Amino acid sequence: MVQQRQMPRFDTAKLRDNAMTSIRLGVEDFERCRAAGGEGDPARALSAIRNLFAGVLLLFKYKIATCADDPSDAAALIFNAPEVLPHSDGDGGIKWIPVGKFKSTTIDVGTIKKRFEAFGIEVDWTVVDKLQDCRNHLEHLHPAHTLGEVADFVAELFPVLRDFIHTVLEESPAAILGDAWQIMLLHHNFFVDNKQRCDDAWAEAGVPEAMEPWLEECKCPECASTLLAPSQENLDAGDTVESNDKRFQATCIACGHSLLIAPLMIDALEKAHAYDPRDGDEPTLEGCNQCGRGTFVILDQQCLWCAAELDYAECEMCEEPLRQEDQDKGGLCSYHAHSYEKFTRED
Repeated sequence: MVQQRQMPRFDTAKLRDNAMTSIRLGVEDFERCRAAGGEGDPARALSAIRNLFAGVLLLFKYKIATCADDPSDAAALIFNAPEVLPHSDGDGGIKWIPVGKFKSTTIDVGTIKKRFEAFGIEVDWTVVDKLQDCRNHLEHLHPAHTLGEVADFVAELFPVLRDFIHTVLEESPAAILGDAWQIMLLHHNFFVDNKQRCDDAWAEAGVPEAMEPWLEECKCPECASTLLAPSQENLDAGDTVESNDKRFQATCIACGHSLLIAPLMIDALEKAHAYDPRDGDEPTLEGCNQCGRGTFVILDQQCLWCAAELDYAECEMCEEPLRQEDQDKGGLCSYHAHSYEKFTRED
C-alpha cells in the first residue's frame, strides 16, 4: 500500500526570524573576531561565516516558502520530498507516486537555485558560492589565518543582502537587521574605498599589463585579504613591479603584513596552470628564455611578464608548432634541422 506523504510542521514566520537572527549573530561574531587593540577573538571567524551563510540560506528559503499561500504547499517547497517510485495503474500503464514521508531536512543550495529559477527569483550566486567555499575552507584551517578573507566576504555579501531584501522581499534592510546592517554598511564602504585606493595605486606601480589579472587574484598569505596596496616607499623611489620585482613590496591593509608582490602574482598564475602528470596532463607554463621568470604560457607562446614572443612559431618545412627550445634552429623543427645539418655535412 502506497504511503501518503506527510508534511513536517512548518512556520514561515519562524523561518524568517531565524534567518535574521543568524545574520545578526554572524555580524556580531565578525565584529568580535577583528576587534582592535589585540582584543579580537580569531576563533569567531569560523562562527561568523557559519552564521552568515546559514542566515542567507534561511532567508532564501523564507522567500521560497512565501511563494505559496497554503502552509502545506510552503512546506513542500522547503523540505526534501519523499522518493517518487513507479506503480501500476491497473490498465497496463504506470503512474509515479511519492512513497514515504517528507524528510525532516530542508533543501540544499542546489535545490534552492532550482526553486529560484522556477519562480523567476534572481540573486548573485557567485558571492553566495564563494561564501560557501569560504565556510568549507575555514572548517579545515585555523581561523586566525583567514580573518581578512572573512572581512572581504562580509563586504561582498552586503550588496547581495541589500538587493535581495529590498528588491525581492520588498522590505527595508535597515529596518529588519538594525545595528547589524549599519555595521555591514560601514564595513562595505570601508572595503570599497580602500579597494579603489589600492587599484589606483597599482595603476601607477608599473605592473606588467598581462599580469594584471593575476594581481587581482593575490591575497595576503597571513589573513587572506585582497586589500593589498603597493609600498609607498617603492613608489616614491620610482620602482616598478616589472623592472624591480626583487624589491617591490605590497602591504596588506587588513593586517599590515608586507611581502614581495611578484612571487604572489606568479604563484597565482601557477595555481591557474596547475596540472597532474599522473593524468597524462602536460605543463602549460614554463620559464621564459628572455626574462627568466616562470610566466611563459606555452599555448599562447608568449611571456606574460616581459611580453617576449617566438621568432619562429612553426617549422618552415612541415608547419609543426615550435617552442622556445627550437628557436636556435633557424625556423626548423628538430627533425628538419637535423636533416638539414646532415645534408650540409654530406655536401
